[in-house]
Amino acid sequence: MKRFFVILILCALLYACKPGIPKDLIQPDKMEKVLYDIHIVDGYSASFANADSSKKVISSLYKGIYKKYGIDSALYNQSLDYYYKHPDVMKTMYDNISLNLNKEKEGLSRTIALENSNTSLSGAALLAPPAKPLDTTFKLGSNPLKMYSVDYQVQ
Repeated sequence: MKRFFVILILCALLYACKPGIPKDLIQPDKMEKVLYDIHIVDGYSASFANADSSKKVISSLYKGIYKKYGIDSALYNQSLDYYYKHPDVMKTMYDNISLNLNKEKEGLSRTIALENSNTSLSGAALLAPPAKPLDTTFKLGSNPLKMYSVDYQVQ
């Protein structure tokens, strides 16, 4: 009789375990990256004045994201529906996405601040090491510019 109850309890525990995320859906780590890129594209689309032109551009950018991750819109929507029904997993993903977006924002803010403080520098010059100061001392008898005079005679 004790063996019967032990077997019954083991079976109940096996059936009570929640299954993982189905294999036919986008897994959370990959879905996180997809959602990150989707939100970057959505932010970019907000900068368009004309809604019609933004729809064309955004549609091609979405297709690029799907191609990048080897998915299609149907799989993306199925996965998104699954994650909407499991808010604990969705919250974890969005916490990570939010952290990544904040890191990106801080990096861009630092770059903008550097560009504003060094108005004479731009682009790659901001990332280059600082230039060595020029030696402005002139020594008598030296030729600092390495210029030599040549006398030409016209015949």
